[in-house]
Amino acid sequence: MDRVWYEVDPFNRLIVAGPPGKERRSRVRKFRRLVSGRFKIDTGNELFYEVNKSSDADIPQKIKFSGKYSLDKNHNLVFTLNKWNNQCEGNRLTLKTRIMDAKSNEITLLVNSKADKNKGLTYIMKLYGVWQADKRNRLMFGVERDPGRADNLTLSGAWEINKNNEIVYRRGKESQAIIFRGSWDISDRNRISYALDKKINSGFNFKASLGAVVSKAKDKSLVFDVGIGISKAKKLRKKVIFSGKWKMDKGKELILETSDAEQAGVKLKLTKEMFDKSAIAYIESIFRDEEGYVGGGIAFKW
Repeated sequence: MDRVWYEVDPFNRLIVAGPPGKERRSRVRKFRRLVSGRFKIDTGNELFYEVNKSSDADIPQKIKFSGKYSLDKNHNLVFTLNKWNNQCEGNRLTLKTRIMDAKSNEITLLVNSKADKNKGLTYIMKLYGVWQADKRNRLMFGVERDPGRADNLTLSGAWEINKNNEIVYRRGKESQAIIFRGSWDISDRNRISYALDKKINSGFNFKASLGAVVSKAKDKSLVFDVGIGISKAKKLRKKVIFSGKWKMDKGKELILETSDAEQAGVKLKLTKEMFDKSAIAYIESIFRDEEGYVGGGIAFKW
C-alpha cells in the first residue's frame, strides 16, 4: 500500500500528497491535492477531516488519523501521526489554533479556515480529559486516549492569580483570558493545590514554599511562593496569598477562613509541620493576644 503524506495549509485545510517517485533522489511527489473541508474531533478525542462533497473518487468523505496530540509554543495544535493504515509515521499536522476556553474536563480551541469560494470559516474543536500541573508548575491538559494513557498539552506561558484568587492564563496582552474556577487547599509545607473537579481528579498540585505569615488589622495572610519554569533557562515566581481570619476548631486544628470574594467560607486546615519556628511563634502570639476570640480563655496549645 502506497503511503500518503498529509499537510496543513496556512488556512487549516488539508493537503494530501502521494509518495515521491521511484528514484531515490527524487523528492517530487506523484500528486499534491488541496482538499476542502474541516478538521473535527469526536467525543473519544479521535481526529479526522470531514471532506466537503466532492466527485473525486480517490478522496474519501472522511479521513481518519491516528497519532498523538501536543501543543507548540504558540498554542498551535500538533498531531503527530503513527504507523497506521497508509499514514507516514512521524508526519506532523500543525493546526493554527487559539485557546478559547477551559473547563475541568475539556479545552476549547478556535480554528480559522476558509470554505469554498474562499469565504472565511471559523469553528471550534474540543478535547476531553483532565487538568494537571507538570513538574515545572506549568498548566497541562491530559487528553484522554487509550486506558491509562494521555497526550499532554502543556501551556508554555505563565499563569497568574486574579483578585478573587482564581488562576488565570493568557498568552500575550491581546489574548483572551482563560479563567480556571476552582478551590485552593494546602496539603503540606511544600505543596498547594487548586481543585477543579475532585471527582475526576482534575486540578493543579503545585510545588511551593511558605514565604511569609502577614498580619494586617484583623486579617491574617499566608503567602506561598510558586516558581514556574517557562523554559530550562527562564523561571518566574508567583505569589499565592490566602487572606482571612484564624480560628481553632474543637479538634485543635488551626483554620484560616478565607475572605476571597469567590471563596467566602472556604476553610484551609493547617498543621504545625507546615511552618517554621518563627512562623509558629508568630501565630502563637496572635492567639495569646486574642484568647477571647478563640473562646473560653483556653490557652493556645498547638
